[in-house]
Amino acid sequence: MKEHELFNPVKSFLIENMGCEEVFGEVLDCDVLGLNGSVNIIVELKTNLTFKLIDQAIERLKHGHYVYIAVPKRKTHIPRIVKKILEQHKIGLLYVNNGIVEISWKAKFNRLPIEIEMRYKKEWSKPYNIRQYIEPYHREQIGGKKSGEVTTEYSLMIDEIKRFLKMKRMYTTNNDGWVTIDDILTHCDERIMYSNPKPALSATLRKEWNHSWCEVKKIGRTPYFRYKERDV
Repeated sequence: MKEHELFNPVKSFLIENMGCEEVFGEVLDCDVLGLNGSVNIIVELKTNLTFKLIDQAIERLKHGHYVYIAVPKRKTHIPRIVKKILEQHKIGLLYVNNGIVEISWKAKFNRLPIEIEMRYKKEWSKPYNIRQYIEPYHREQIGGKKSGEVTTEYSLMIDEIKRFLKMKRMYTTNNDGWVTIDDILTHCDERIMYSNPKPALSATLRKEWNHSWCEVKKIGRTPYFRYKERDV
């Protein structure tokens, strides 16, 4: 069983058994986020019960009023030290077996998100909650997938820039599709995620991992960018 295959059974369980109105995947790197009224329920998925998984669940206590870990049902007992750590941190355990989820033991209410939000509001005059990071695509996103397979604000930004550069390459003849950072910012403004967009985006498009689709040239001190066609 792969990690992301645990997502749909857990999502159904949160809706049908734990009263969640909505369930999202990969919000702030949390595999599963369920909303029950004002309560956040977070579940971390793994194919094995490991200390890395426990460490992730402890980190999620900043955001979840209830935090669970979900793994395929084990044939052996959980070591006492593992159970002690989970109980100490109020983390619950879910078993997934043939698409059915059962509670090995329940998570206990965790006040840390409330304390963090109150502190954040006092210091910054605004609330802090994981819910403010939920985007429409999180409704359809499957938690537990590898980072490169997950939709993020960065991947949406890059996809938008790709579409723009492809369009310029296909329909512009006078400069063969070459555009400046200012052109990109003008047409892709809603998707640009940087607070200082011009230098940050220019640096991003020059990164090695974007060389397969984006080519760069300089005229004087001004860099130009173009979608890289494979047949040219």
